Amino acid sequence: MCLALPILDGKTQDVRDFMNELENSRKSEYDRSERNIGITKELWYLAGLPSGDHLIAYMESDNFGNALSMFSQSQDDFDMWFKERFANATGVDLNNPPPDMQLPELLSSYSAEMMTAAD
Repeated sequence: MCLALPILDGKTQDVRDFMNELENSRKSEYDRSERNIGITKELWYLAGLPSGDHLIAYMESDNFGNALSMFSQSQDDFDMWFKERFANATGVDLNNPPPDMQLPELLSSYSAEMMTAAD
C-alpha cells in the first residue's frame, strides 16, 4: 500500500521532527503499535513536488483495510500522539478517515525475487 499526502504549508519541518521522533525516541512504541495492527513494513518519504511537499508512505500488511480500521479506532497513547502529529502536518484525521478516501490503485509491480521464481 502506498499513499501520497500533501503536507500543509509551513509544516515540512514538523514532518521532519515527527519522523525523527519515530526513528529515535519513540521507536519501541512505534514497533509495538505496528505489530498490534498488523503492519509488517512501513517506509516514509518526503517528496518535494511542483505542487508542494508531500508525505509518501509505503506499508505492507496482510490486510491493510483492517490495519487502518484498528489504528483509527485505537485510543493507545502512542497511536493518539501519532494521529495528532499526522493531522497537524497533513490535515488528515486518522481517527476519522475521510469516507471518500480511496486507496491507491496498483498499476505495476516488480520483484527480482518474483522474476527468479518464474524462471
